[in-house]
Amino acid sequence: MKCVEINPVGNFEHWDLEKIKELRDESEINVSQGQKLLYENSTSRLWDLTLWPSQRIQFRRHESPHSIICMTKGLAISRFGTGKINLVQFEEGDTEFLEPNENNSIYDLENIGESIIKLFVLEMRHRKTVFA
Repeated sequence: MKCVEINPVGNFEHWDLEKIKELRDESEINVSQGQKLLYENSTSRLWDLTLWPSQRIQFRRHESPHSIICMTKGLAISRFGTGKINLVQFEEGDTEFLEPNENNSIYDLENIGESIIKLFVLEMRHRKTVFA
């Protein structure tokens, strides 16, 4: 998984007004790590996240450490609550562990490629990150 920052933290100048509105409306921010919960026990949850071309998941708040496993290759844009925007290139078999912090705990994901993006997200439930 390769990420290239295409918009810096703090710069909302090039953002679509609807996405800024969505970000500011706390009630619209989802806490699920994916679209479909596949498995859950006391220590973890396994989520499916599948995006068709041009499909987007709304902003999500990530409070727990999680691993992303890429099942397909694809190209996406991810916008963060800080204003940062990343261009993300997924390759089949890529994995990434993410520890949420105040800079990356809220983000969306939009498939801007021509193929389906399929990810599994393994959420660790044993520890929640608390931001001061």
